[in-house]
Amino acid sequence: MPRSKKLLLISPRATFFGRNPKHQQFKRESREFQFFDYTWTGFATGLIIVGSLTPPQYDVRYIDENIEPVDFDAEADLVAVTGMTAQADRMYEIAAAFRARGVPVVAGGLHANLIPKEVARHVDAVCVGEAEALWPQVLHDFEQGELKPMYRQRGRADLTQAPRPRWELAQQRYYPSVWVETSRGCPHTCRFCAATIRYRDKLGYKTVDQVVAEVELVRERFDNPYVLFSDDNFVVDRGRTRELLKRLIPLGIKWSGQSDVSFYKDPEILELMHDSGCMMMLIGFESVSTETLTGIDERNWKLRALGTYVEATKAIQDHGIGVYGAFTLGLDTDTKDSFEETAAFMKDNYLAGIQASCVTPFPGTPLRGDMEREGRILTDRPWSHYTVFDAVYQPRHMTPEELEEGTIGIYRSFYNREFSLRKTRHFKSIYRNLVRKKAERDEALATTGRSMV
Repeated sequence: MPRSKKLLLISPRATFFGRNPKHQQFKRESREFQFFDYTWTGFATGLIIVGSLTPPQYDVRYIDENIEPVDFDAEADLVAVTGMTAQADRMYEIAAAFRARGVPVVAGGLHANLIPKEVARHVDAVCVGEAEALWPQVLHDFEQGELKPMYRQRGRADLTQAPRPRWELAQQRYYPSVWVETSRGCPHTCRFCAATIRYRDKLGYKTVDQVVAEVELVRERFDNPYVLFSDDNFVVDRGRTRELLKRLIPLGIKWSGQSDVSFYKDPEILELMHDSGCMMMLIGFESVSTETLTGIDERNWKLRALGTYVEATKAIQDHGIGVYGAFTLGLDTDTKDSFEETAAFMKDNYLAGIQASCVTPFPGTPLRGDMEREGRILTDRPWSHYTVFDAVYQPRHMTPEELEEGTIGIYRSFYNREFSLRKTRHFKSIYRNLVRKKAERDEALATTGRSMV
């Protein structure tokens, strides 16, 4: 019997929460921040999908270098690496080590999609597009000894035909949460966002049956899993969202997701989210400034949504769903006053959690093009500094150091004992109100046979 070919799937290490020592000190000292950071930690979903697309005659191993070291002497016939921009420098080092042994290396993922020509200088083959559309051809060519330097997707992947990810490849004891994908893409094209501009020009969806089957499998494989839906925008198709949430209710899971703010207007979805176990939604507010949001996306959607932020936050959290607000600091109209204004919004509205980041000119984005033309990119900052917590360009109204200091100041203002106690009292009152309403509904149902609206 021929020997199984050995495939290594490697996610390179990266510095999380920035390289600034003050950021790292805060991370060590704040237990509340550590909780949120820990909860949102997960494996490299793209590699798990690659594993599912690989035939059973391959011996597949997944390595997350943030958890375990890469054994550069390990037996391997093929190596696949992926990574975001902050992981690119390390990705190149890993590729060089295996290629020196004569092991071919294939690269995919976000950074490879953004600047494939640069990545191609460091690997044997680059995949530009979705794994479902490219990986079978890569393996075919590898087996024929005819790997091509570049594989570009033609047409969108049909997610309804996607195999279930091979979660068993991940070392589950290290991961507090399990990523599950229900859709791919986002309708908003923010100028600074690199997450959706390269993979597909239109949203793609798995069927509700697919998603439910995957969640059921996660429940079987993992002990009391916390599910993170990895969709860039979980609540775009309202009808599909309602159907999915109804199907999730009997599964008894706890979950979080990501979305824009618009779903707050739909009371049925809010009720279904709560009933299906939604604990928190990450919402990209980006800014609380009219000037800053002007032109941030092609349709000025977020500018038009700004006036709803307070109402939306209250509506969502009154249903027992925490709002994890994401804010981007350092855009061209931001000043040093923007930090205090942003922190005030976060605290006045009792957000459950926050992510305050430095705007980052990722390669391939319109923002990058603008800053390159203006000579504002800090060329002494390598890709490893593109963490979204390190300033890698010259802001208009402050220094890079002031931008980093301003963002860490927001974290200190929000994640501290005094405000945490205030926030705890706020959410306790919400939960007491939810318990009271449930009791009233149950009593009405028992008395009249009809539920309260």
